[in-house]
This record gives sequence, C-alpha cells and structure tokens, in this order.
Amino acid sequence: MLDAFIYGLEAFGPAKAGDYRQDLARCFALLADNPRLGRKADMAAPGARRHEHGRHVIFYEEQPYGVLILAVIHERSIRGLKTHHD
Repeated sequence: MLDAFIYGLEAFGPAKAGDYRQDLARCFALLADNPRLGRKADMAAPGARRHEHGRHVIFYEEQPYGVLILAVIHERSIRGLKTHHD
C-alpha cells in the first residue's frame, strides 16, 4: 500500500493521494461490516473474496472480527489472473 500511495503522491499530488487512501480505508471498513459484499475468489485462495474499488481489486478473507485484507492489486496487474469464472 505504501508503494501505491507514493505513486499516487508523485503522479497526482498530495491531495488526491490522500483522498484515495481515505477512500480505501472507508472501503476496508465497509468490507469489515459487510464481508459478503465481495464476490467469491477461490481462484486466488480458498475462501477468499474480491471487491473492486477504483482501479484496484481488494482480495480478502472473512474473519470472526471482520476481514483480513490479503492483497490490493492494481487492475493492470490483475488482468492476467482473470478467468472465465469472473
């Protein structure tokens, strides 16, 4: 996440990078409150789910206390992982 923030900071400036970081934090909270919001993503890991946010895909697992974020991947990098099941 730090790399994504630094990229956003350099490419779009501090205000936009900060806004996107806050948007992601709100999205993480939404997923924690609604863990079944994302689609199943067993191809990533058994029991994993995925949720698209902006230009990123968030992979996570449901936990008793909310969710465990497994990865946040830019859509450019995720294209090769898509299958006919998506």
